Amino acid sequence: MSETPTDALIDLFDGKQLSELDICEPRWLYAGRLTNLETGASWRFVYRSTIVKTSSPIHQRTLAWLDGAAPIGDVQLSADPEMMYGTGELTLWEP
Repeated sequence: MSETPTDALIDLFDGKQLSELDICEPRWLYAGRLTNLETGASWRFVYRSTIVKTSSPIHQRTLAWLDGAAPIGDVQLSADPEMMYGTGELTLWEP
């Protein structure tokens, strides 16, 4: 069974994760793949401003990219002044 990092907020800049972006809408939404450099385990991620509505074109594009993948663990919220309205939401998804 593969490792899943659901216990703590993932630090994308801790040097232990490699992130590759597939969708980049600055300050609104970022989606891609995270790979743990120590274990090789990987997941898809979506990091979005909490203001992004599920009906928005950006969100619909992300759903198409996820292609039916299921979320892993809980949604992680964080204060992030770089995201629209100051809050980011990180969700991990099946590879």
